[in-house]
Amino acid sequence: MNSNLYGEIIYLPKELLDHLTICFEKVPSADSNVEGFLRNKELRDSGYLTYQQMGRIKNWFDNYNGDGKDAPYILNGSDYMRSWINLTLDSMRNADDLKTQVRNDYHPEPIDQNLKDDMGWLADLNRPSKEHKSSVDDLKITEDLKRINEIMKKII
Repeated sequence: MNSNLYGEIIYLPKELLDHLTICFEKVPSADSNVEGFLRNKELRDSGYLTYQQMGRIKNWFDNYNGDGKDAPYILNGSDYMRSWINLTLDSMRNADDLKTQVRNDYHPEPIDQNLKDDMGWLADLNRPSKEHKSSVDDLKITEDLKRINEIMKKII
């Protein structure tokens, strides 16, 4: 559905990075074996995440059944991160849907041979002046220029 968004990089706002730091400090006894520890560290170090990572974080929050006071929930960013992920994913998906809708509604259909055949004489989009230009026209213009030059010489 949102294949256009795959690989998209989203930079984390400073407020969220600060919040992740605070969450990390709230659990001083945590180590790399606690769920969310490495994710928190990676997000703070890189400062961005991908669309796929956002989907995995959303899935983690959607399947979370705890009370919100345990270390994994806090290390993953607690309610602030949960709401930011949901809002950001919704806005990205809606924007992608809007782009697709605009593309479908306003971009012209490709012109194929069947369409050209159906249009008849309208399919030839050349201007008539260019379409009928020939060497005879060039000769007429050349003769006219010679005549103008002769008149100019007589005047001078």
